[in-house]
Amino acid sequence: MASLLSPFVFFSSALSPWSTGSTLTLVTQEILYPFEYVWDNGSGFVGRVWNHYFALTGVSKENTQLKSDIAVLKTKLLDYEDKLQEIARLRNLLGFTQHFQGAHLVAEVIGSRSYPSFKTLRVSKGKRDGVKVGMPVVTAEGVVGRVIRTGQKFADVHLLVDANFNLDVLLQRTRVRGVLKGADTHALLKLNRRAEVRIGDTLITSGIIGGFAKGLPVGKVVRISYESDNISQTITVEPWTDFDRIEEVIVLENHDQELQKIIETAGESWLDKPFDEQKGG
Repeated sequence: MASLLSPFVFFSSALSPWSTGSTLTLVTQEILYPFEYVWDNGSGFVGRVWNHYFALTGVSKENTQLKSDIAVLKTKLLDYEDKLQEIARLRNLLGFTQHFQGAHLVAEVIGSRSYPSFKTLRVSKGKRDGVKVGMPVVTAEGVVGRVIRTGQKFADVHLLVDANFNLDVLLQRTRVRGVLKGADTHALLKLNRRAEVRIGDTLITSGIIGGFAKGLPVGKVVRISYESDNISQTITVEPWTDFDRIEEVIVLENHDQELQKIIETAGESWLDKPFDEQKGG
């Protein structure tokens, strides 16, 4: 290999570049020049390609690391945003509880289920926390429902929008009273046609029956339909609470006196009858 390279090194040496008195040397240099030119440019090209390859390898590793760092930062950002939303919700709950004078518990929503008889949410507080059947359940936005079943560590909440849920309410502006009935995603209120109702009117709890304190927000009027009998009107109410996005609730430690009388008469086993029927079906 050295014998092949030595002529190129010798004849391309910078010590005596193309200066000689020998005709043989000049002829030899003329013959070797094209090979020397190819060698010089080829070695330079190979060197550049080799350096470029290593540069690209380094860039590839750097890009991989950057992608990994970006993924970690995105995860942290999502977690941060989730924490901010949780703090906002808890602040709203705190603001509500500061205005509510009665005893209460804050619970997390841990599940939901629709039985043939009713729609429910399951929350993380139960008998061991003092939760009892009939206790009202709310959020900072408005009424959610009432406790219909309790376990040691959980409670099922009957939702306001269920067809079997009834709630005594007032139209806040006119103080007209009526019974609100659940209707899937909304609730319905039937009133005498002479009762003054407007789109956007707010409904609140009357505080008369059902264990709910007076003045709790329920929803707003979104539709008014007049019945063909010219006697009554049906009011469609949109609840303030978004039941698909509830994560925390407040259980108010108020007791439904009427329900307590039924339990005392029929026994607590009466409460589990709809659930037992569901299991049997």
